[in-house]
Amino acid sequence: MLKVDSESPNQKKEKSADIDNKITDARMRAELGSKSKWSLKSRLNYSGGTVAEPFSKMTTNLRRTGQLESMSSISGDLGVNYRLSPSDSLGFGTGLTMVAPLQGLSDSVEDHRHGRDGNQARYQLTSPYVDWKKGYRVLDTMMMTSVRYVHATERDSVDLMKVFGRAMVHQQIMQNFGASKWTVGVGGFMAKMFYSAEIDDPKLTRAKQMGKLQRTDYVLGAMPFVQYTFNDRYSTRTEFGYFSFTKVEGSEAFEHEDPFQSIGVGISITRDIYLFPNVQFAVKELRADRTNVGMNANINLF
Repeated sequence: MLKVDSESPNQKKEKSADIDNKITDARMRAELGSKSKWSLKSRLNYSGGTVAEPFSKMTTNLRRTGQLESMSSISGDLGVNYRLSPSDSLGFGTGLTMVAPLQGLSDSVEDHRHGRDGNQARYQLTSPYVDWKKGYRVLDTMMMTSVRYVHATERDSVDLMKVFGRAMVHQQIMQNFGASKWTVGVGGFMAKMFYSAEIDDPKLTRAKQMGKLQRTDYVLGAMPFVQYTFNDRYSTRTEFGYFSFTKVEGSEAFEHEDPFQSIGVGISITRDIYLFPNVQFAVKELRADRTNVGMNANINLF
């Protein structure tokens, strides 16, 4: 019996060009942004306290524990996404941060890290960026490549650490297995930091002289992950932050970062809105006070 193809050439062309036919993972779709020519794009991260003190205004640094302490925050970026083609887009916008979001809505928050006395602005629009992303498929493997430059403007980075900006390249690979609900993948990354001057804060200078504080030069590594998809809306993923290496200023060698792992639940609200509540823990120190709570969100509008 002769089978007649009812699809027109134009329909076949449109179907082939639709990025959703190449990228079927809900999180990767949301990271790539809306399919519209122009859209608003945001990526937000909530870095909370520990499981032992979930409402604390401080959060534990799971890596490079000699570095500057961090405060809990909602951070990320908000910008405009311009779709260059069905598979790649150009984005530009600014970073945004709300420090200690569970400690009130005042304009400032007390900041006594490293013995410093004073306040920090609770709300900051910082770190303008430009980036390019491309989603595609090689054989039966989903791929996403992104390149980003971020210009530093936030207080800790500019005033204390004298950061000028950072450039990053990220390559994500995902492979699912036929009808199986299991997916494995890896995200490879490299970042280069740029500085405007030497550190001049007296306390941080002493810490640097004593070897307790060092500025990052390069970061590179890979983060494998395993995901199980329950249905079109829900999935669970664990990421293995075991293979990250840092080179600090004045050193020729890359040092292996302390390993950490995260476990979370993916929630696809719509094609363009994806939430990932999660916990992150230090692999070498499985303790409640070394396990952070967090949330990642990708929100695209229009």
